[in-house]
Amino acid sequence: MIHTRDSQRVPSVSDLHFRQAVAAEVKARRGLIGISQEELAFRAGVHRTFIAKLEIASTQPSLSITFQLAEALAVSPEDLVKAVRLRVARSTQQ
Repeated sequence: MIHTRDSQRVPSVSDLHFRQAVAAEVKARRGLIGISQEELAFRAGVHRTFIAKLEIASTQPSLSITFQLAEALAVSPEDLVKAVRLRVARSTQQ
């Protein structure tokens, strides 16, 4: 467990759980707005192969790429991060 300043316990998470949560969230949001990996890559200013690797959980975005992805997915970076955090929490409870 990791302790935050206000003494709330936050479960530790493996890189794999995190990457899987990011992958699922990006893929789901991309599907909701009906765009291809290629279109998302274009909108976010990254290569299509990066999006493909992201969606199979073999890589993770940097903070700056997270902001670019959020804009490309028409969501705030905060909402994207919150959604990923919820997915991580659900995956660690199972």
